[in-house]
Amino acid sequence: MTTIIIQLLIGGILLGGLYALVAFGLSLIYGVVRVLNFAHGTLLAIAGIAASVMFAAWGHNPVLIAILLFPIFFGFGWLMYVYLLDPLKSRNPMQATVGTVLVTVGLLLIISDIAALLAGPTSVNIRLPVDVFILQGIIVSTTDVYILVGIAALTLALHLILTRTWFGRAVRSVTQDATGARICGVRAGAIHAATVAFGSAIVAIAGVLYVLNYPVNPYEGFGLTVKAFTIIILGGIGNLPGALLAGIFLGVAEALTGFFWTSDWAPGLSIFLLLVILIVFPQGFLSRKAT
Repeated sequence: MTTIIIQLLIGGILLGGLYALVAFGLSLIYGVVRVLNFAHGTLLAIAGIAASVMFAAWGHNPVLIAILLFPIFFGFGWLMYVYLLDPLKSRNPMQATVGTVLVTVGLLLIISDIAALLAGPTSVNIRLPVDVFILQGIIVSTTDVYILVGIAALTLALHLILTRTWFGRAVRSVTQDATGARICGVRAGAIHAATVAFGSAIVAIAGVLYVLNYPVNPYEGFGLTVKAFTIIILGGIGNLPGALLAGIFLGVAEALTGFFWTSDWAPGLSIFLLLVILIVFPQGFLSRKAT
């Protein structure tokens, strides 16, 4: 039984780490631009599908595919902000909020249907040659190791970018005081666009990692967005370590729920946790100390 629990924990940590990567980009976008992008999870699904199609067609290393997708999704995020989100700022707050929801949900539906039309509605993933390591009954594959290394590398890179680079300092300054940042020469509008673009590019890399172990189809992106919302609320907006811990918690909870109860309830667990957190910890369970 102990071996089974450890195996479930390993799977839950990997899945939760991927959820956290989705939440990183969404948290960054909302923390800076104050936009809830309901199409964010769908971008992961689209990136995963694109990665699987590219791998099947060319057989490129997934790392190279991630490098190719990064600028594509960066550009898509930039255009999305400039042409769809930024014009809503001229509206009053209520109209801007409702407009953001309508625009991002509409974008979710459009890109999901386009992906289903071009690549088919069925689930796809990347099948790599796998070596298996067995240690006292615990099975770990090379794919699991690749995903774990990718999660750790991307988390560390994002932390360094936000804390050690000019872009990170500009993002923090615009978040704290946009007017003061403009006085100091920071172009707040460009930072907003770059933040949405960067968050979209992050989720593209997460999509490549996701399809290494889990199948994805064009219509499951919204469920991933809900999980990201849950992680953000649990870990706190802008709290990178909190989001990582919250993602791992959600992934482990889903793994244990699927094993001890039924797998049908595992996807709905994020909705239940979201409601509980909003009622009991409206500031975020892991964000109280930072607050």
